[in-house]
This record gives sequence, structure tokens and C-alpha cells, in this order.
Amino acid sequence: MMALCLPIAVPPAKAQGDDLAARLAAAVPAGTKLVVAEQNDQASIPWKQSNASAGAPYAVTFANFNGGPAVLEALIAGAVDIGYVGEAPLPIAIASGVDDLVAIGLMANPGSSGNYYLVTQPGSEIKTVADLRGKTVAYPPGTGRHMALAGILHQYGLNLDGSVKGVQLAGAEVAPTFSSRGVDAAVVLGQQYFRLGEPPILADGRGHNWGLNALIVRKAVLDDPAKSAAVADFLRRAVQFLNWQDKNPDDWIKASYVAKQGLTFSQGKFLLEQEGRSAFYPIDARAIEVFQQIADGLRVTGALKKPVEMAPFLDARFNEIVAWQNQADGVTPRPLAQPAAETAGN
Repeated sequence: MMALCLPIAVPPAKAQGDDLAARLAAAVPAGTKLVVAEQNDQASIPWKQSNASAGAPYAVTFANFNGGPAVLEALIAGAVDIGYVGEAPLPIAIASGVDDLVAIGLMANPGSSGNYYLVTQPGSEIKTVADLRGKTVAYPPGTGRHMALAGILHQYGLNLDGSVKGVQLAGAEVAPTFSSRGVDAAVVLGQQYFRLGEPPILADGRGHNWGLNALIVRKAVLDDPAKSAAVADFLRRAVQFLNWQDKNPDDWIKASYVAKQGLTFSQGKFLLEQEGRSAFYPIDARAIEVFQQIADGLRVTGALKKPVEMAPFLDARFNEIVAWQNQADGVTPRPLAQPAAETAGN
């Protein structure tokens, strides 16, 4: 059952020629402000590059964070209004007792590496995941990297509670600790992999993540008519600029991987090809099923210490906005299913 399906301030388009974009913008009261939490400039760059920002009826401030848990902390504290997180932080936060956050938009990319790479030290005796038994592995707890690592280890009969010595670090500390040879292995992001000099990869996140990102808000934001209207308008533009990214990969590589992350174009192209192309999906029965599978998988692998029910934390009220913008952009998301051929360790 989908929770909190209250009517939105601006009703969805009911006629094919109806300009929902204009009506969403017109519904936002003058003087409204929106603070958006992001990671690695994932929204602020395409917001400008795609021209999705044109005519935005509110003042937008983007705040960059290192990892989903930090985004959730800012949301809970009321420091930001809406934020981007991966698929693992929300179930983990719910399991810890957080109950005032909901996802109002879902992007997914089944079969993606998730930009997660389990690497080992160059010249090490560790050649396979199985060789990690008794070894130290650095990871940021409560993140997508935590989820992917737990899934990879579980596949090989290992875990972070005994057979492997997990070293919990802040996201920004994982790569430097690995670089100083403070641990035997680490799960790192793509840009960190290249900055570390391309150490041996034992496995990536394929088969252990859905390439899913969620737009999260506090329930109180949706109870505020002005903020809710701004969130509805921002979500439409978020769909628009994600679709722009997928249709303009070279521009995205240059603006993000090269200009912001300091990688070469070929490195950025490699990472983008590994990540694949995302799309916004409706929060429907299938999306809820997938998010529940994510939570259940986190439980099985030990990343989640108790079971959680995800349905009450997924809000479908903006689904027709997502569908409208996808249709306007000529985008039809592929089925929300993992490709059978994509497995970790291959």
C-alpha cells in the first residue's frame, strides 16, 4: 500500500495539450525558497547545463554533501528541504527509528555498477573476494557502498561481522586510508578509483544495487503548501534534466567528471558507461516491491539489523508529474528488473 497519497496543490494534467509545467510554476507563491541537498554536484550541474532552471518560480540553493547519511541528517535537522540519496540510506535510517522522511521521486538504473568498486592493494596476495577472509576492508556505514560490499561478501559466504574485518570510515576517509595502506581493501567510488591509480578490482556493484536514487523530503515540507508546490515543480525539472543528461552524455562528462571531478574525458566516459543511464519511475507497486527487496537484502547481508516495511515511506502523489515530463521528453523507462546476465564478480 502506498502511503500519504494526498492531492497535490496543482492537479495533474487531464488533457493531452495541457501545459502542466506552466501550471506547476504558477502554483508556487512568490518568495518561496528551496534548499536541495546533493552529492557530487549531481543536480546543480544539469540544473544549469540543461536549462531546466529557466523560469523557476523560487530561489534554489544547492548544498553538496559527502554521502547519503549526511543528506538524511540535514533533512532531519531541517537544514534542507529535499535531498538526493541512494537506495541504502533510507532503509537503514528507518531501521534506526527515523519516521518523518518520505521518498517522492525515484530514479533507477537496473544492471548498473552503482559506481561502486571493491579494490585491493596493488601487489597484494588478495586476488579474489574469497581471499578477503580475515582481512580489513574500509567502507562508509549506512551508504550504498556499505550495501554493495555486504552483498558482494555475502555472495562469497563472508560478512562484515566476523569473517572480514570491516573498518567503518566517513566517505571521504575511505580512499585516503586505502592509499596509505591502512587497510587491505576498500569499496570506493569511480572517481576515487582513478585517483588511487586504478588498483585491482575484485568486484563491482552489479547485481548488488538497483542504480536507484531517491528524492527525499520531510513530511512537514509536504504539509507546507508553498514548499510542497515548489517540490512538485522541482521534481518535474529534475526529471527534465535527468533526461537531458542521458541524451547529452558528452556534455555531462565534460561538466561533471572532467570539470568538477578532475578526471579525463576517457575516464569519465568509462564510468558513465559502467553506471549506465537512469530514468525516473513512478512510485507504484513495482517500485515499492523493489525498495522492499532492497531493505530485505540489507537485512540478509547484515547491513540492516532489523526488518523494515518500506511502503509507508514512499509517497506516490507526484507520479503524474513524472509521467508527464517523461512523455514530453520522449522517454519510456525500461522495465524495472535486473538484467539476468549482470552479476557481481564477473
